[in-house]
Amino acid sequence: MGRALMERLAVSFVLAMSGISVSTDRSLTGGATRVVDEMVVMLGEMEIHDIRVGELARRAGVAIPTIYYSFRSLNDIIAEATVDLLHRFLVPYSEALSDMESAVQNDDVAKFQGAALEFIERGWSSEANDGIHRLAPLIAYFRQIAPEDVRLRTVQAREVAGLISVLMSAQDKGWIESADDATAFVIVHWTCVLGQAVFYHPSFGALTTIDFSTGVGRLKYQTALRSDISQMSVTRRHG
Repeated sequence: MGRALMERLAVSFVLAMSGISVSTDRSLTGGATRVVDEMVVMLGEMEIHDIRVGELARRAGVAIPTIYYSFRSLNDIIAEATVDLLHRFLVPYSEALSDMESAVQNDDVAKFQGAALEFIERGWSSEANDGIHRLAPLIAYFRQIAPEDVRLRTVQAREVAGLISVLMSAQDKGWIESADDATAFVIVHWTCVLGQAVFYHPSFGALTTIDFSTGVGRLKYQTALRSDISQMSVTRRHG
């Protein structure tokens, strides 16, 4: 079985897995929605262990009994807010991915190249880095408090499979080098982007790119670091 066929089967499997996941999405009332929205704000202002139900209720403009009518616990609200934050973080990526898919359908190579570079480069922006540092501890906490909730895994499967699929379609058109491993590139790209939460250093620069300098795109791994890694500058605390 050829590599291309195996990759396409892998994409189909990931998409199928995301489709059969048991969703825990709920229909929230207006008050419950305000509670989740306010939790999103509070998670950006303070540590999880500093959040109190009374303060959350006051800021959301609801009574404490209303919170416990809609949610099982404070952790339940944190889980909902984490899913919401992840969706917000992914909006610009989803828009760029949609542009890539549209370009493939309309045979517009210039639009594809622009959207593809926007997608990849956004992952290495300061805005993305800030969002990742905010999301990473929440995702880790989510997995502790809601191990049966598959929504984050479903989003992960959908995003990974979507990017792999559109890159493979571009390979079919000759826009990206067919010998490049699109599946490995996408997985490494997202792993490195999200890994900035624990291993970021400004000297590394963008670790992935799609190089269209010769016309046909190449899926590349890279770093801006050119000197001995032991010489990386480290800010020292004094006093």
